[in-house]
Amino acid sequence: MDAEGPDDQRIHVFAPEFSFGFQEVIDDLNLWTHRGIRAEHDQLMEHVNKSSSDGGVDLIIFGTCEFDMNVWHSALVEAWNAREEHDKFKIVCGVHNVNDVNWQRHIPYWARRNAIRLLPIADHVARAFRDRFSVQAEDPEPLLYTAGFDHIPIDVHVPVLDLPSIPVKVLPRHLTTAVIQGSFSVDRRNYPRIFRDLISSLRADPGAWGYHPLEGRTSYVPDPDSPAPPFRLLLVGSGWLDIPQELAYVVSMHTDLAYKDFYKLIADCDVVLPAFADNAYLTVQGSSTIALAAELNVPILVTNRTRRAYGYIDDPRAVITRPAAMPEVQALKALRIGDASAFLASDPADIGRPVGSLQFVRDDVARMMHEGWIRDKTGWDTWKARVWQKNREVAERILRDMP
Repeated sequence: MDAEGPDDQRIHVFAPEFSFGFQEVIDDLNLWTHRGIRAEHDQLMEHVNKSSSDGGVDLIIFGTCEFDMNVWHSALVEAWNAREEHDKFKIVCGVHNVNDVNWQRHIPYWARRNAIRLLPIADHVARAFRDRFSVQAEDPEPLLYTAGFDHIPIDVHVPVLDLPSIPVKVLPRHLTTAVIQGSFSVDRRNYPRIFRDLISSLRADPGAWGYHPLEGRTSYVPDPDSPAPPFRLLLVGSGWLDIPQELAYVVSMHTDLAYKDFYKLIADCDVVLPAFADNAYLTVQGSSTIALAAELNVPILVTNRTRRAYGYIDDPRAVITRPAAMPEVQALKALRIGDASAFLASDPADIGRPVGSLQFVRDDVARMMHEGWIRDKTGWDTWKARVWQKNREVAERILRDMP
């Protein structure tokens, strides 16, 4: 949005000092060229209360309206009523979770004034808001059906930066490092399932992962004679998690990283696992992990359902598509060793029939294996160019106040 503005435009930032060195990223990438005021968040209203001729703002972008609107709504109403009819402002709401409804009670006030638009980071969140708004637009309650919910503009802006110095990984190489990024909460990521499946696969075939059998040890230890380096799973985020003793040499946790170190650690990985704990991240809530993976040229292991939900990753240049019937750990093993026969011969349902007896499973597995897990830089560049073009179109609609 900064790049799309005219030369006389100024963007003010009202926020605490950025944590973990993000200001350095902003400066290195020249993300804030139309520099205006940099102040703490409690100085926002001082500039909203001014008229535009006196330097007051005419467009307010909140990064998280689920939080921000509960804080600022009353003060914004006062400012709106105090400004002349020809000198109002508009609000752009960054939104992340349709089911976070507490702040949504403020939407009708701004919708009636044609002064609000929503800006989620994922297509399925936009669709979920549109569906909810279409229902509210026909609600028998006059305070709702007169608000014009079905006319609130909703755009999707994908947070993918043009980061320099993304490593170009040498070829040939082995799949050795996967990463799960996010809070170390089992309510958000299904760590127990990943750990359970890893232990089961290591028990059945430790050599495929580059490890010795347990043989009386409490942990699987790397095999220095393995033809491929031992597999590692990185957990990058915040909080704490108990790692099973069997995986002491396989799984590592990384917290409180500066942004540049955070980017480098993930960019050096081979694949990102979403490992979502439930359906929320595919139906009502957006995950920044999806954009982060693509931002760093690391393919994310997803199903077709995830591709459709996020829309902008519905492209083989940005993802590895595993069959829905193939758990993430099984897909990682097959891609790592170049052989999915063990999975196809397995009978996870314990019904006396291998999963590979299903033609559609064989076809989907064959397609995944054919596409492989390595994505080239040209494909990434072409994919990102398309995403950035759509982002520019969204920015233009917002700046020109277009529906």
